[in-house]
Amino acid sequence: MQKINCVQTIESRFPGLIDKVREVIQDSENALDGSEESSESFLWEHTMHVTSIAYRLALAEGLDPHIPVVAALFHDVGKFTGGRYHRDEIIEEEESAQIAERLLPQFGMKKGEIRKVLSGLRALYNEKIRKNPVAAVLHDADFLSKFGALGVASFFTKSTLRRRPLRASLLGYLSKELTYAGCLPLNMHTAAGRKLASQKARDSLKFFRSLLMELREAHIVDLRIRKIRIPHPNYRNRSLEIRFVLSPVCPECDGKWKMTWGTEKDIKCTKLTIEWSCRRCAERLETSFCLPEVA
Repeated sequence: MQKINCVQTIESRFPGLIDKVREVIQDSENALDGSEESSESFLWEHTMHVTSIAYRLALAEGLDPHIPVVAALFHDVGKFTGGRYHRDEIIEEEESAQIAERLLPQFGMKKGEIRKVLSGLRALYNEKIRKNPVAAVLHDADFLSKFGALGVASFFTKSTLRRRPLRASLLGYLSKELTYAGCLPLNMHTAAGRKLASQKARDSLKFFRSLLMELREAHIVDLRIRKIRIPHPNYRNRSLEIRFVLSPVCPECDGKWKMTWGTEKDIKCTKLTIEWSCRRCAERLETSFCLPEVA
């Protein structure tokens, strides 16, 4: 019902807008892939997921849902413009804003409403987010989409696209997923987002714990969840709880692990690197990822 109400909200005010945005997204993906035929779009599924969450949060925050929902519909439309993957979020959101600015007048949106949509999109990945209610809803909806049942499904979809088997995907990416899930409520900018984040975080962590238990029982891989707390690099007197997965002993010789970790400034974040070395043999493992944001 959340998705149906979201679609009805847009279609009742701006008939045909959803189909047009879907067309733009699929065309940009085809250009990126060098294909002329449209296929099932992962980015479009993500867009509708974020849009439905934005609708739910906007209602809970007492906002007119039309503006946040339309902004959510456009939030990733600029990701692949020109057949290129824009990895810089600022560039991506500016591309999205420009596409929205061009299309929305064609569907009857008023100039004042368009300004609010564009302002929300452009504030999404900079400090203005704290003062922009549309950007706050959109930020929370985008992060929330990565957790819960659909978020977990997305994790495995991306793993399949990378052509990685289950064991390699978990070793390579699960530590980040677990850490982000645990910190998810801290990254919300709205009260409604924090409430929903707590539930989605619990659901995601519960699933991954059950998955690891079944993998052990099936003798596929033995991975355990461990926790450490590290000082937050951007906030004095605050810390972050890091969750990571690791085999109890070295798989090569059953030796014990020695762990070291460190942080460094990356282009868009502070990156955490954790290294494990076996005390008995030369086996070494490493994982690294951007530390989660704290609102």
